[in-house]
Amino acid sequence: MRPHRITPIGAALAILAGAAAAQPAPARDTVVETRLLAPPVKASIRRLAGNAAPTTAAAAAAEVRRLIEAGRAGGDPRTLGLAESVLARWPAGDAATPAELLVLRATLEQSRHRFDAAAALLDRVIARAPRLPAATLGQALLTRATVAQVRGRYAEAAADCERLRALNAEVAAICSAINDTLTGRLDAAIPVLARAAAGTQGSVRGWALAALAQAHEQRGEPQAARRAYGAALAASDDLAARLALADLLLEQREAAAAERLLADAPEADGVLLRRWQAARLRGVRTDLEARLQARFDQAAARGEPLHARDAAVFALERGDPTAALRQARDNWAVQREPADLRVLARAARAARDAQALADVRAWLRATGLQDARLQSVLAGSDA
Repeated sequence: MRPHRITPIGAALAILAGAAAAQPAPARDTVVETRLLAPPVKASIRRLAGNAAPTTAAAAAAEVRRLIEAGRAGGDPRTLGLAESVLARWPAGDAATPAELLVLRATLEQSRHRFDAAAALLDRVIARAPRLPAATLGQALLTRATVAQVRGRYAEAAADCERLRALNAEVAAICSAINDTLTGRLDAAIPVLARAAAGTQGSVRGWALAALAQAHEQRGEPQAARRAYGAALAASDDLAARLALADLLLEQREAAAAERLLADAPEADGVLLRRWQAARLRGVRTDLEARLQARFDQAAARGEPLHARDAAVFALERGDPTAALRQARDNWAVQREPADLRVLARAARAARDAQALADVRAWLRATGLQDARLQSVLAGSDA
């Protein structure tokens, strides 16, 4: 699982629900023996392998939440397959399937980058309002807003964030502020995110702080971003936040600090990529390049969309701008976040592709996105 922009999956599960790469599912006995899996995942597998699969919707929802949270923290795509196996008893097409399970299934589709499927499920759930429990409706709205933000559909996201206000004002404020960071209103978003972080705790505080860190990065304030990332990880350890901070450290050429940050992280593709980048900065030879190439080749053979951004960065830094631009275009076709746009701009500049650079500038004009790192790329200095 390659985490993209830090999303409120943890917030949706912990607050809204509590307020009331894809790989096929692996053989359970094989996964139990895999040391890389987090303890909560191993516990879930043992329950499933012992014929203790949930038989009620409530028990299934709790199990799936545990697996999603473990996958979010550890980045292991196998958790998605296991979660899907739990939901198999309640098909998405069955009218009797509870709305809560449809929202969780949509969350899994989002994690797989199957955004059309996720949005369709969420549309079905939200259409049931006002008959839905407030927690289920809130989780559905937040997840649909996140999917819209990832796809660059900011007006749709703004509407769902606004609908959230009657259900959870703090979460709605964070949702709206993130939309502001994507549409040229950084100065308005930053104080909102800071206040939200001060007034929340746990995964919601971590989400707000990580969004605040990204906003500071976009505004060209790396030291403020580092402080916010550190606070985010202290509030709620999250692999996406770790990778974002590692990227910042690597940009500042602090390879040893990036390696320390990822020392105990699971060997997800994104982790291996940053370790490879850090080793190259320090001039240390490792086997990471060959391992990464094999993983990206396998992902491409399976047709997975989860790895395209990391694959583009890998190709770019290996000196293959043609392959990097192809991967960056494939990635941009699926998701349209600031990090995706920066990779596309870097690859376009390296490949000297005027049309791709024009596409990047057109997106900036259309959305108003502010990003100092992206402007640096467009001005001709790498970032």
